Amino acid sequence: LHKDWNNSGSENMVLFVLAMIFYGLKYLITLRLLMHTSAGAGVVMDRVETRLGTKMDITCAVFFMLQWAWKLVFNYKYRFMLPVRFMMLITVPGTLLWLFIFWWVYRQFHVLSETLQNKKLASEVVNLYINLRLVLVGTFVLAIVVLLLQVADMWLASTPWNLQWLPYDGAPQTVYTLFLMAMMFMFWPHKDSWKLGYSDHVEQHETEAGGVEAQRDTGNLIEAEQIGFDGQEEEER
Repeated sequence: LHKDWNNSGSENMVLFVLAMIFYGLKYLITLRLLMHTSAGAGVVMDRVETRLGTKMDITCAVFFMLQWAWKLVFNYKYRFMLPVRFMMLITVPGTLLWLFIFWWVYRQFHVLSETLQNKKLASEVVNLYINLRLVLVGTFVLAIVVLLLQVADMWLASTPWNLQWLPYDGAPQTVYTLFLMAMMFMFWPHKDSWKLGYSDHVEQHETEAGGVEAQRDTGNLIEAEQIGFDGQEEEER
């Protein structure tokens, strides 16, 4: 497809449509998982309620269509010489929906953190959701910077042609990659990851006591095995 595109000088619609679909699906899947996590599924509830899940699916579908339409318009803005006002206008719906989603997810994380603290769940769970809120705020600030960069490019139209990818592809992809890496880092398995497996059912002091007891039992088991091994050697002698 790339070879035909370069030889003919005209874009291949199959490649273009596939690129647009995967571009939108990347953000769609990430957004759906983020909304699912912020609702407390697996922590304060076993699964998301059907009604709430339906609202999430509808919101994600609208977000996908707006994102797809916005990307399509900006790919052809120079070919059809689209006016600045039209490009600004088509940016508004997606920006408003994006702000609403951020507010909803941040509020869900805030409520979930308070719920976890009131239930006195393990500190690892509380710290995890507090850090998720901080990552969300940091990503929001970077996204605002990207939005201002795109608005400046639309209004001034001074970006060289060979740098047009920067405000509309490079900057958003960089912010998305940083967000994804931060999420992977927070959920990366570590020595205390075992506490997250059942800390949604026990209180913090019980989790800590369980960890100490588990270490004590492990030490006693090793010591007993060592004594048994020494006794067996004595019998053989």
